[in-house]
Amino acid sequence: MYKFRFLIVISCLVALAATGCFRQDHRTITISVPQLKSPECYAILQETLKSAQDIESTRPNYDERTLDVSYNALKLGIKNIEFVISNAGFSANDTEAAPEARAKLPEGCR
Repeated sequence: MYKFRFLIVISCLVALAATGCFRQDHRTITISVPQLKSPECYAILQETLKSAQDIESTRPNYDERTLDVSYNALKLGIKNIEFVISNAGFSANDTEAAPEARAKLPEGCR
């Protein structure tokens, strides 16, 4: 009987330890994107951000030219997000847009 209880206690402890390994840290940041002027620009940006795993959602603000990004901070850093945006041809905070990518953007998004 004691061995059975001992096995149940050990099983519960192992289960608790295993679920603790799957922590997530969900955050939302606001990134300044000066070229975010229209839904057309956002569509281009959103398509590029789909390639970055752990970005959960994005929301544009065309008046302030910012992008709210929700992401898992344990797997992705702010600089990683800025780098993905800059590779799409848009400036992100202090990270300048990649010139060759910016040249490929439509005129209204440059």
